[in-house]
Amino acid sequence: MRPLDRPFTMGQLLTLQQKTVSVLIYGKRYDIPVSVSEHQLLTAIAQDEIVLLPVNFNRTRLLLDIPETSTQLERELNEFTDTEESATDLLKEGV
Repeated sequence: MRPLDRPFTMGQLLTLQQKTVSVLIYGKRYDIPVSVSEHQLLTAIAQDEIVLLPVNFNRTRLLLDIPETSTQLERELNEFTDTEESATDLLKEGV
């Protein structure tokens, strides 16, 4: 895994096409190119009700190789929760 050398944000998956994924970030839609392997992964998870994806700060590429233990990832996920419990703990519980 490469280190996180730049800030990122989370985007909600809207639609998945063959070569792009549309995400919603702070009320604005962004179309981001995806590789074949990214498309395969997103196809498998796109059926979930809400899918949050890490996106680079410039909104030009997905960052799907962020380790789940990243404190920066946890901070970003916690912005989407309305509870005192950490987002990673909720994910481990399957909430």
